[in-house]
Amino acid sequence: MFSLRGRTLLTLLLMTILTLLALIYHMLSTSPPISSTTHPNLHNRYPEFASLTNVPIHQKSHDSYMSLGSHQSSSSFKGHKIVHLDLKGAPPVLNYYRRLLKLFKTLGATGILLEYEDMFPYSDSLQNVSATNAYSPQDITKIQEIAFEYNLMVIPLIQTFGHLEFLLKLDSHKDLREVPRYPQVICPTNPQTLPLLYQMIDQIIHHHPNLKYLHIGADEVYHIGECSRCFEELSKRQWTKRQLFLSHIKKIVEYIKGSYPRIKVLMWDDEFRGISPSEIMETGLHKMVEPVVWKYTRNPAAALNQVWEGYSEIWKNVWVATAFKGATEPDRYWTDISHHLENHQRWLEIIDHYSDRITFKGVILTGWQRYDHFSILCELLASALPSLAVNLAVLQAKNANEFFGEIPRNVAQALQCEGTVSLTIPEPNYGWTKCRFPGVEVYSVILRLFGLHQDIQRMEEENTFKGWLKEYNIKHVFSNPSYVEQAVVELDRFKMELVYIEKEMKSAMEGIYDEHTFNEWIETFVVPLNDKVTRLWEAKEKILEKASWPRRPLKSEL
Repeated sequence: MFSLRGRTLLTLLLMTILTLLALIYHMLSTSPPISSTTHPNLHNRYPEFASLTNVPIHQKSHDSYMSLGSHQSSSSFKGHKIVHLDLKGAPPVLNYYRRLLKLFKTLGATGILLEYEDMFPYSDSLQNVSATNAYSPQDITKIQEIAFEYNLMVIPLIQTFGHLEFLLKLDSHKDLREVPRYPQVICPTNPQTLPLLYQMIDQIIHHHPNLKYLHIGADEVYHIGECSRCFEELSKRQWTKRQLFLSHIKKIVEYIKGSYPRIKVLMWDDEFRGISPSEIMETGLHKMVEPVVWKYTRNPAAALNQVWEGYSEIWKNVWVATAFKGATEPDRYWTDISHHLENHQRWLEIIDHYSDRITFKGVILTGWQRYDHFSILCELLASALPSLAVNLAVLQAKNANEFFGEIPRNVAQALQCEGTVSLTIPEPNYGWTKCRFPGVEVYSVILRLFGLHQDIQRMEEENTFKGWLKEYNIKHVFSNPSYVEQAVVELDRFKMELVYIEKEMKSAMEGIYDEHTFNEWIETFVVPLNDKVTRLWEAKEKILEKASWPRRPLKSEL
C-alpha cells in the first residue's frame, strides 16, 4: 500500500513539474520576438478568433528579410483587392460567374482582373485569333453586369509584348515573331505590330465602356532585339535592348492615353527591374503607367529588396501582385495554401515597410491557370477558392504580423463550412469538403485523386514491388508469382477508383466548366495514371500465366 501511494505521489509531482514547464514555455513562446528573423505565430492576426487555436503554421527563419528590421504592420491593407481570373485555361461557364463574383464580394474583393487571352471575342480581321469556345460579346457584357451588381471593378488584361503565344502560334501571324522558332514575343519594329496591337486594344476597350484601368501585361519579354529588323534599329539608334523595350511600351501607352484619356494603364514590373530610374523617367513612362510589382514565392523580399529605392524615385503609385494559386508547380492539381499564405504575409510586411515612400494602390491576387498558353492546366479555380478566401482574409486582418492556425469565423461563414478548418494540416485537406462553397465538389474529387496517388506511391515503395515488378521483370516476364501477387494486391481497386474519379469529376464540373475543360483535365491528370495502372495489371497477368521460366542469363535486346 505504501509503495503504491508513493508511486502515486511521485506521478502527481512529475505531472505538476511538467505543467509548470509547459506554462513557462508558453509564456516564452508568446512573448514579443527579439529578432526580426523569428516568424511569429499566426492566430493573433484575428484577435476575435484567438480562442480557436494557438498552433502556429510555420516557424521559419527569413534571413534574407532582415533588411526590413523589426518593423511590424498593425493595420489591414486599405487599397484595392483585385482577384485575377486567368482565362487562358479552364474558363468558367457564364452561369458560374454570379456565384463566383458574389463570393468574391463577400470575401472582401474590390475588383477582378480578366486575363482573356484567346477567350475574348475578337472580330473583323482578328476573328480567327479567338478560341473556338471563346466568350461571346453578350457574355462579356453579362460578366460586367454581374461585377457591377456586386460593386466589383473590372480590369481587362491584354498582353502587348511577351506572352502573345495565342496570337503568334497561328500561321497567319507567325511572321510577327521576334524569334521565328519561338511564338512568345512580338517583334516591336515590324511595321504590322503596332496597328495589330492597337486594333486588339480598341476591341477590348469597346467591349468595356466603363473602364478605369487597363492592364497591358508586358512581363517576361524573353526575346528582344534578336531579329534582323530589331538589330538594325538598335544599331541605327545606338540603343540598348532596354531602350527598345521602353520605346515599344511608350508607343502602346501613348496610344491608349491619347485615344482614351480617362483610362489608367497598369503593367507588370519585371522588365523595369534591370532599367535605371533615369532611363525610365526620360521616356515619361513614370507619369503614364502604374507598375504592378509581382513575386509569388514564400519570401518575395529576397528578390525585390533592391528595387524599392529606385521605384520610390520613379513612381508615386504602385500595385503589387501576390498569388493564391497556380504559382508553385506547373503540373500541380491541388493548391498549397501554406505557400500562398506566407506569400501574402511577407508582402504585407513589404507594403508596411515602404508605405512611407510609395503609395500601394492595390493588391492583385493572381490565380494562374496555366504557366503559359502551351502549358498544361494547374490548380482549378473552383478548387482553389479556400486559398483565395484565406488570403483575402489575411489582407484585411487587423494584425498583419501573425498567422492563424484555423480559418476565422467570417471565412467559415462565407464558404458555408460546418465547422472550422485547420490550416496546420497539409493540403489537400479533408476539412474543406465539409464546406459548401461553389466548387467544393471539384475539391472533393481532387482530394480523392490525391489519395489515390498516395496509395500508388506506397505500393511502388514496397519491397515486393521494387524487387519483383520493375521494368526488367516486366520486359522479360520473369518474376516470382507470390511476390507479384503481394505487390499489386490493390491494383483492381485502383482501376475502379479511377473510374469513379472520372465519373465524379464530370458531375462536379457541370455548371462550372465546359466539356473541353473536363476532357483536358481528365487527359492530363487521370489518363496517364490509368495507363500506368493498366500496364501494371497487364504485366501482372502475363507474369502469373507463366508456369516455368528459362535458365539465366536472360536474352538481352541491347
